[in-house]
Amino acid sequence: MLGLVNQALQEMVTERLGTEAWDRIRQQAGVQDRVFVVMRQYPDQVTYDLAGAVAAQLGVPLPDALHAFGHYWMAFAERQPWGKVMYGMASSVRELLPALNELHTRLALSFPGVTMPQFRCEDAEGGALLVHYFSPRPGLAPFVHGVLEGIGAMYGEAIEVRQVQSRDGGAAHDAFLVTFPGGGA
Repeated sequence: MLGLVNQALQEMVTERLGTEAWDRIRQQAGVQDRVFVVMRQYPDQVTYDLAGAVAAQLGVPLPDALHAFGHYWMAFAERQPWGKVMYGMASSVRELLPALNELHTRLALSFPGVTMPQFRCEDAEGGALLVHYFSPRPGLAPFVHGVLEGIGAMYGEAIEVRQVQSRDGGAAHDAFLVTFPGGGA
């Protein structure tokens, strides 16, 4: 994964728990890097090990830590230049979700050779959106769940996200139903 992901995880931990906690997490994960190069690709296992160490440090299950990181990831991304790109592409959750693949295509131009996840969005009953998530990386559905909720927070919209299809449960890919309790725009 990109160093950017590890950098965001480091930032989340140091903001919430301090640099000493991050140093313990790094040591527990066996990660020597004190700083991550944003544009550099790191083995996926580095990120998985760091996330596992964060969960252990917090005393929570890994899916809970990944979910929290997904929320944080969106706040982190919003502060990056990609925040402007997202706001330029869409003015609401309902507009951004169908454009996630286009967003990742744009991001891939800045990060050549990176394997980006793919998304497919379709209309669902009652004005909901069904978001299909495809990635060669296993176990990241809780992160994506948090990302989707983080998109709602980014736009200041009340949404509900429910995973309706699980790759870990034997499905070909993960899928999430996003509903707009207030009707949504």
